[in-house]
Amino acid sequence: MSSDLTTDYDRITDATWHILNATAERRAEILDRLPPTYRDVVAAGTTGPGFDMEQARRRKTMGNVLGTTFPVTFFAYYGRTGADGLHAFLDSEQWQQRPAQPGSVFPPAATTSAAFAAYLRDIGWTATQEDWVGEAFAFESDHLFGGSVAVPRSGVRLRAGAWVAEASFDVPEYGRLLRERGAVDPWPEALLLVKRRPCPLAVVSLPEAGRVRRFQLRGDTVAELRWLWDPAEEAPADATAGAAYARACASGLVDGAGE
Repeated sequence: MSSDLTTDYDRITDATWHILNATAERRAEILDRLPPTYRDVVAAGTTGPGFDMEQARRRKTMGNVLGTTFPVTFFAYYGRTGADGLHAFLDSEQWQQRPAQPGSVFPPAATTSAAFAAYLRDIGWTATQEDWVGEAFAFESDHLFGGSVAVPRSGVRLRAGAWVAEASFDVPEYGRLLRERGAVDPWPEALLLVKRRPCPLAVVSLPEAGRVRRFQLRGDTVAELRWLWDPAEEAPADATAGAAYARACASGLVDGAGE
């Protein structure tokens, strides 16, 4: 008898947990799969102002994290999918099966951000949006998670371990403007009203002494230095004679400068 009661409790708890993260449509599916006795208990426990408040609290805490790590991507995602979109992510395999981080504050930024990026990639969401949304997602993902940097044939290159996030517009600035407008207008309207400022941007990330240093390159400087990280770019004959290259060397971004 005791074993049966434990099994019942586990099933009810598991269903309640899934409904806490799920959309209203998924809630109905989860309830339909339960035996009638369990269904009534779970249904009663997942309705009312207390439950609604807990769901809203989770959305807010998740939004605070993702709005920091993916400021433009998350604004576009939530602005266009709303609460259902966020609950679809929380109900996803990517979120539910993320690595545990005992002792961390909910929600842990690193695993939450990685799960969100994996979720968007797996459902192909950015492919259904305008090009700038995919570009912002690529930039924010590269900024967070890094990537490989090819070494040009000249031997002059970015410092070992450095990576680059690049975009054709100022993604961080656009995220700031969206947040400002989103504090006044509904997010879907903010996405229509706030314009992007065309400006080549590259952020070079350099791990150093247990932290990551960030260097922002803008405008013509990006084109002048792109040969340092883009294997498709040929190094100009006077590539190492310009002021931008001198500043990159002085900042410690370049290896092989004396070769």
